[in-house]
Amino acid sequence: MKLEINRDKTWAVAYDASLLDTPGPDQFSVEFWRSRQAINGEAVGRGSAWFIDAPYGPVVLRHYLRGGWAAAISRQHYFFTGVSSSRPFCEFHLLADLYQSGLPVPRPVAALCRHQGLFSTGAIITVRIPSSKTLADLLTAGAMSKDDWQTVGSCIRQFHDAGVFHADLNARNILLGSGRKVFLIDFDRARFNPGKAVNGKANLDRLKRSLLKLYTEKEMPALQLAWTELEAGYAS
Repeated sequence: MKLEINRDKTWAVAYDASLLDTPGPDQFSVEFWRSRQAINGEAVGRGSAWFIDAPYGPVVLRHYLRGGWAAAISRQHYFFTGVSSSRPFCEFHLLADLYQSGLPVPRPVAALCRHQGLFSTGAIITVRIPSSKTLADLLTAGAMSKDDWQTVGSCIRQFHDAGVFHADLNARNILLGSGRKVFLIDFDRARFNPGKAVNGKANLDRLKRSLLKLYTEKEMPALQLAWTELEAGYAS
């Protein structure tokens, strides 16, 4: 990776210069890609993510949107305390560190911070994991095996042992790709302390709460069996 920054008065873009040449804010516009007929899908969660066939390969564009009580004030605007401390720049550089450490995360491509006065908005572009589906989608399709659950648990443990705390580990931020390899995505507000293992209880509790929303009351025994397999993978 070759990390660079392209900067103007009211915006800055961090990017991997080994993947693309000096991007500007237009690269983070949905309309920019739609006018080029490059959008081939969308995933809706707290915000939205667009799947794009860019000249530098298949990527995911995600805009930063606020949730909870803060969304009542503004969905897109964050208090601006500096480009380097902005949410997109922090996630971009964290992903770069994780990717270069060999952890299963999407490769970061570019991140945008727009700022004016006290507020900023932002977006991030990452390489799309090929042939991947979220854990939530696989559950809905009834396509999770015992081995899959153990692999998910083992992957989460890999991150915790490496010193990574995921701020929002839920069933939509876990992907299974080709060969059933597991990836974690969406590292907004995550923390990485290399070589200092983290206590993963809060992450696992958050994940279990998200899974409870996907199972009916009658399916609780199935969830308990699945969770037992995940814990076995985590402990192995």
